[in-house]
Amino acid sequence: MYKEKILNLLRLSCSGFISGEELARKCGISRTMVWKHIKTLEREGFGIEAVPSQGYRITSVPDILRLEDIRHGLRTKAVGKEIHFYQEVTSTNTLAMGLAADGALEGTVVLAETQTSGKGRLGRKWISPKRNLYLSVVLRPNIPMHKAPLITLTGAVAVVSAIRTTCGLEAGIKWPNDILISGQKVCGLLTEMSAEQDRIRHIVLGIGLDVNMEMGELPPNVRSLSTTLAAEAGAKINRNALLQQVLRDLERWYQKFLGNEGDVLNEWKKLNMTVGNRITVSGAGEALDGLAQGVDSDGRLIVRLDNGTIRTLAAGDVTIVKKIA
Repeated sequence: MYKEKILNLLRLSCSGFISGEELARKCGISRTMVWKHIKTLEREGFGIEAVPSQGYRITSVPDILRLEDIRHGLRTKAVGKEIHFYQEVTSTNTLAMGLAADGALEGTVVLAETQTSGKGRLGRKWISPKRNLYLSVVLRPNIPMHKAPLITLTGAVAVVSAIRTTCGLEAGIKWPNDILISGQKVCGLLTEMSAEQDRIRHIVLGIGLDVNMEMGELPPNVRSLSTTLAAEAGAKINRNALLQQVLRDLERWYQKFLGNEGDVLNEWKKLNMTVGNRITVSGAGEALDGLAQGVDSDGRLIVRLDNGTIRTLAAGDVTIVKKIA
């Protein structure tokens, strides 16, 4: 408790420095205890400068996820109120599905520094180096099953909003579940669902966001198609602040979706990088070439094939062949 209070006081110090005497007075502890907590923070990776007659100030912060930082000032009603944080898991989606089946509240988050068996679409493995964001959120929407794909679109809108707010980067969405910057993939989303007959028990929304990792940690075939927020911004990203914004925006857009799904669809259309371009769609046992004309009210992609036929697709891998102005 005292360590976190000292850390917050250091961060809030307007002059940069705050004396050990003032820290002791505000925390109600001795200056010796202040010094011990400062040393603990240094061991955790915080750079703290101590200057005689001036006190202490923070000079650098470690690139680690801290529940205290994530929760402080989060101000959400449901999403992120309960967070299960792990250094390493097999898959955040797998754990979240298990928690949901056991009755976890809506908005419960499973967060990990790395995954050993992260999930991608179509059974692929999601490579999960450290210094990124890997999280899964339990949702319990009262919607028809055929509307479930709209949860992916909602999540994509929320992530793009958070990237633009926190990093100032012009991210966009490639149907159905990729976030791109400068044509390179920076994030993927994966939804899994448990249902019976026409009732959805729960949906888990998984998000894998490339933030501060070194590109050399990815296999060459993945590296050539990917980027990171740090690479695009030219500076390391505060992952705790970014995660906070993702959770805030997810709650905001999820509530909009529950109130009026058209709001999400309209925003998705503004942010999308697929509609209006020539594409190739694969992954369903065939390759289709045509013009992406839009998405329907269930989030399915509408494609006009080269022979004039209109196809509506619920899934597939999209490659943008030619951008049409």
